[in-house]
Amino acid sequence: MENYFCAKGIVDDVIKVNTASMFLTDIALLWWRGRTTDKSQCEIGKWQEFQCELKGQFYPEFTEEEAWAKLQGITRWGTVGEYVREFKKLMLQVSEVTEKESLLVFLNGLKP
Repeated sequence: MENYFCAKGIVDDVIKVNTASMFLTDIALLWWRGRTTDKSQCEIGKWQEFQCELKGQFYPEFTEEEAWAKLQGITRWGTVGEYVREFKKLMLQVSEVTEKESLLVFLNGLKP
């Protein structure tokens, strides 16, 4: 979203929140509708607030640790393509992994 805002020259926080909310789907959209219609909660007017609430709702703190644990035990169970997709999906959830660590985990998972 940040790249989109930069490309479009959007700097106003309210416009950012409104624009980002248009791209929500499924459960995130249901959450947003409930969040905006709930009179007991104050309106989100800052982009930073929106990001924090969205992450807090859908990205629990333990997710990164869980992904790292899955990476440690990942093994090739199907095709190499399926393994690569699963590996990349997990890597996107983990921060601060060196290239060497990533390579070692990947290669260890390929072993039968």
